[in-house]
Amino acid sequence: MFISDIYIYSAFAFASLIIIMKSASYIIKAVSHYAKETGVSDYLIGFLVVSIGTSLPELTTSFMASFSGDNQIILGDIIGANIIDVTIVLGITSIIGKKLTVHGKIIDKTIFTILTLSLLPFIFGFNGVISRIEGLLLIISFLIYILILLKKEGHFGQIKKQIYWKDIWQDIVIVSGCVIALLLSTKWLIISAQNLSSILNIPPYFVGLILMAAGTTIPELTVNISSILSGSSGIAFGDILGSVVCNSSLVLGVGALINPITFNRKLFIPNALFMVSAVFIAILYIKKKEITWEEGLSLILLYVTFLASAGLLENLLG
Repeated sequence: MFISDIYIYSAFAFASLIIIMKSASYIIKAVSHYAKETGVSDYLIGFLVVSIGTSLPELTTSFMASFSGDNQIILGDIIGANIIDVTIVLGITSIIGKKLTVHGKIIDKTIFTILTLSLLPFIFGFNGVISRIEGLLLIISFLIYILILLKKEGHFGQIKKQIYWKDIWQDIVIVSGCVIALLLSTKWLIISAQNLSSILNIPPYFVGLILMAAGTTIPELTVNISSILSGSSGIAFGDILGSVVCNSSLVLGVGALINPITFNRKLFIPNALFMVSAVFIAILYIKKKEITWEEGLSLILLYVTFLASAGLLENLLG
């Protein structure tokens, strides 16, 4: 019965991830089409549109897990997803692209803010609790940053003032249907993760940190590979940095606002510090306007180091 339960819940989790990936993919395509109709730049499409789309698995996980009361999964998923974004996703993207050149004035003007926002989970969570007030502050921080970004794009891009209904109605229908599919599949993913955590005696935080984070960042990886192969590196960089900001502020904020997040500081602090360090290293690479395949490989090795340290930490505290 023990083994059969593992197979059953693993199958449910896998099927849920497939539906999440497909739903997120359709949403990204639909909203990207709308964004292009407005005339915004590739970087803003990546940062604002694609990054939010690829963060939908984390966002729906945060929403559903908060209502189920298992919010340690949320925190683990966010920390793990951010680390994967700036190591595995950026690393594989750089290796495939061999040498990626970073373009865009907005990138220069937003990097410091991105690092600041990625620090907020660590600052708010240092006492072992992220409260509803802190969750609200995270959401407000995200909205303020988006407004600033749109204002900058107004200067550097060519945003159109008027969009016709006939150009976007199909996109709205697709997005609405996919959001429903995301919510339902995420519910089953959380149920499966909770049961696997219980059966295997693994803390929910580590389930989110390693397993769910790996699954929910697949959309980022597929989008970035497609972007690089099509020559749109601006979308790729915008997606990676935007996902970090979205996860650290909006996703975590929504979860905490619904239900305050309490967790073990001894588990959280080392991994949060690793996340901030990994984001800082990725920003240093992007700041110099060029990322080579060797640097991409170093980022992947950085994630291997994280896995080793996370496993050691679990053994020490378990």
